[in-house]
Amino acid sequence: MMRHFCLLLSFLFLVQITAADEATSAHLRGIYSLYMTVDTSMASDIQSSESLDFNDIMELQLRRGNIALNTYVLNQPEVNIPLIQLSIDTSSRIASGEFELIVQVRDFVTIDRNDEKTVATVFEMRRRGSSSSGSKQVEVIKAELRDLMVDFVTTFREVNPKR
Repeated sequence: MMRHFCLLLSFLFLVQITAADEATSAHLRGIYSLYMTVDTSMASDIQSSESLDFNDIMELQLRRGNIALNTYVLNQPEVNIPLIQLSIDTSSRIASGEFELIVQVRDFVTIDRNDEKTVATVFEMRRRGSSSSGSKQVEVIKAELRDLMVDFVTTFREVNPKR
């Protein structure tokens, strides 16, 4: 009897998680092209050439998913909407080799925060990982980024089937 109860609770928990994922992915509906940027400001141990590699990985995965990309305009955030941004954070965990990847999508949704209009994040995916620090860490981050972008493209395509 207890075993059946535990299975039922597990099932209900899984259904709740799935419903939450569907609710957040629904905010991607109707987006057919994106601007793209990579933010490594929280990863001081990543070189500029490695940052370009992350940019290339992200762009390649989006293009493979037939997601149209627009040219990102520096210093004009208001014209770069809808925006997909990758943030890489290794700042507080350099010694242990831990990192966090965050993919956020911002759309034409604004919120008032401190009497200023702010473009809201409508979708977010996160991944954490760890490896030995140094060059091996960059390779692990690249591999994790590829998986994260495949998951993003899959989610994006579920709510925006190819036309």
